[in-house]
Amino acid sequence: MTAETAQPERISISRRTELDWLRIGAFALLILFHIGMFYVPWEWEVKSPRLLPWLQIPMDWSTPWRLLLLFIISGAATRFMSVRLRPGPLWQSRSLYLLPPLLFAVVVLTPPQMYLRVVEQFDYHGSFSHFLLRYFSFDHSFCRPDDCVMMPNWNHLWFVAYLWIYTSLLLVLLAVAPTVMKRLQALGERRLVGWRLLVVPAIVLSLARVSLEHFFPETHELVDDWYLHAIYFFTFLFGFLFIFSEEIWRGFVALRWVALPIAILCYAAHTTYVLHYQDGPPIPLAIKAPMAFVYGFQQWAWIVVAFGFARLHLVDRDGPVRRYLTEAIFPYYIIHQPAIILVAYVLVRFHLPLALEATILVLSTVAICALTFEVVRHVAVLRPWFGLKTPRPQGAALRDVQPRFQRP
Repeated sequence: MTAETAQPERISISRRTELDWLRIGAFALLILFHIGMFYVPWEWEVKSPRLLPWLQIPMDWSTPWRLLLLFIISGAATRFMSVRLRPGPLWQSRSLYLLPPLLFAVVVLTPPQMYLRVVEQFDYHGSFSHFLLRYFSFDHSFCRPDDCVMMPNWNHLWFVAYLWIYTSLLLVLLAVAPTVMKRLQALGERRLVGWRLLVVPAIVLSLARVSLEHFFPETHELVDDWYLHAIYFFTFLFGFLFIFSEEIWRGFVALRWVALPIAILCYAAHTTYVLHYQDGPPIPLAIKAPMAFVYGFQQWAWIVVAFGFARLHLVDRDGPVRRYLTEAIFPYYIIHQPAIILVAYVLVRFHLPLALEATILVLSTVAICALTFEVVRHVAVLRPWFGLKTPRPQGAALRDVQPRFQRP
């Protein structure tokens, strides 16, 4: 597929393989990140007794931008669907895609993870069945001075919950004031040209961090997560508005080599800053505020790098691997964290050499994800719970309709 040429009267909705590859890569990084969480000092459900503090350095590389990338791609996917569906049917379609996996996670996948967490971190000695009674009764008594375990919990599927909420808000806006989105797109295409495509979104992310992150640190608990809402909804809207914009795509390509050294320097500076202050005194405001801008530029520079190189090298990179992973990666994401936690909890009892233990953990996680996907994809009743659409009857095709949300 060559770069699409969006005509004023019609919009191409052909598949964007570069977005598929970026989505696959971002979720793969997320799975590896969660495997690493078992070995770094950061708080998580279960922890290895043999922590590797140095592992924080490579893990810090993708932390600032990985989820931003996924929200941009999710916004783009919503825009593709908005070409052929009105806001009401589109909301129904996205709800049927996102809400069953979220419910499945809360009811089935999260309880074993939370049980192991309270056993490990709160010295809980009750049975799993007794714990389930507490889990489903909204028990919040597992507390430390600065933290309480919230139950029930959506755990790692907070991303799905937030995505559904952002989609719902966007579709309300489309239904009530569709011209607002057209004006935002036109404004962005006029203003985000040249260096501004790199600098302006980075400043937006930086200002959100300066003004919100201290007061609303990351929780994934929805009601008090305003810093994350600001940056994730912003990037979700960016993907929705500009997926069909050739001007924006050309800008990513042109800026990729400028953004790369900026991203590397910001990553080095921020990682050094974090390692220096993580166990030290309170951070002076004179240092914390500038580092928020370093973090914002690090976030967006890697996004520019990813989209710029993907547009050059991943367009038309199609084949059975891309098709398999495009369908498989969401079920992999849904099942990977409980797989990691359960396998890690068992493995640590064998006191294996660390390299062997980590290798087994990685391979076991991938094997469980692959096996789960193979079972789920062939059992129709299981597909919706893992984010797989019900197969369409043969002969059913999408109608070629005039898009409702056109370029101005």
